[in-house]
Amino acid sequence: MSQMPSRRPTIRDVARHAGVSKSLVSLVLSDPSKVSSLRRSRVEDSIRELGYQPNLAARSLVAENHHAVGVVLGELHNPWVLEVAEVARGALQAAGFDVLFSAAAIHDGRGIGPAEPQVLRDLRVSGLLVVGSVDDTASFESAFGETPAVFVGSGRELQANTAVVSVDDEQGFGLVMDHLVAGGHRRIAHVSGGPGPVAAQREAVYHRAMQRHGLRQHVRVVEAGPTLHAGYDAVAQLLASGARPDALACFNDLCAFGALQALDEAGASAAVTGYDNISLSSLKRISLTSVDSDFQDLGRSSARLLLQLMRSPESKFARQLMVSPRLVVRDSSTRQAQFLGEPAVGVPLAE
Repeated sequence: MSQMPSRRPTIRDVARHAGVSKSLVSLVLSDPSKVSSLRRSRVEDSIRELGYQPNLAARSLVAENHHAVGVVLGELHNPWVLEVAEVARGALQAAGFDVLFSAAAIHDGRGIGPAEPQVLRDLRVSGLLVVGSVDDTASFESAFGETPAVFVGSGRELQANTAVVSVDDEQGFGLVMDHLVAGGHRRIAHVSGGPGPVAAQREAVYHRAMQRHGLRQHVRVVEAGPTLHAGYDAVAQLLASGARPDALACFNDLCAFGALQALDEAGASAAVTGYDNISLSSLKRISLTSVDSDFQDLGRSSARLLLQLMRSPESKFARQLMVSPRLVVRDSSTRQAQFLGEPAVGVPLAE
């Protein structure tokens, strides 16, 4: 038997070792049912002995990865993105697909652009799942081509052969505002999430809610961003200016964490709410009132829609799914913990 090559073995090394053609090795890797058991066993023995591992990028240049889907993650600072992606990954793998990840560290606030999904599309995956905010000014048509795609939590508009899974922010942020007003708060400031369609939507709901409750004269938007540091800096500057809001309705949980820290350091107090209900929000030391968008439902629904798109790519249909959120009330806005937006009977109290 020949020695294992010191370099990484190639498909040619496997063919030479097994005494077969390169094309036969390729056939064993792509469709082993078409190769006799004897010759297939010979090739598989050589693959094991040489430690050969297929080069996914090289194989994608000549054939589609029919059993692979790509997942693009944005907002890596936000645990919500990872929670949704993990649920979707499990559902896609249960359906028989390999899952390839690509991460996009978003620093400019605009969200995922076309370059990130293009990398996975070049591997000729069967479908793409994009989790997190996307650049609402960018065109994804060339990046996706004919590849079915699903956007999750992006605020993206529909296009052919795509699906959009999003949270009903009109309902979710409306619950936040109604809760704060019901608690007697009037000077309610909105700590914004920066640029992007999701941030714009939540800010618009804030304005409508303030007007609906007759609080138009107390409207105040504090420009921040979706990170802990952005929330901290924005609220610290607000407090340094002498402003003393009754409440801070923050774009997301991380932004709210920063707001809480700024309040503590300034010796100030205000009701604070977040959005996404990430796991840290329930810690007793934080106890943040937050909108729960049910990442389990988002993950499963996005995987299901992507599977549907991949099964009928010729249909070119577009679908949109809106998930109804609930408000989990904790100590950051009131000492009485309860769930709003659904019956309280039989539901455990939040910590």
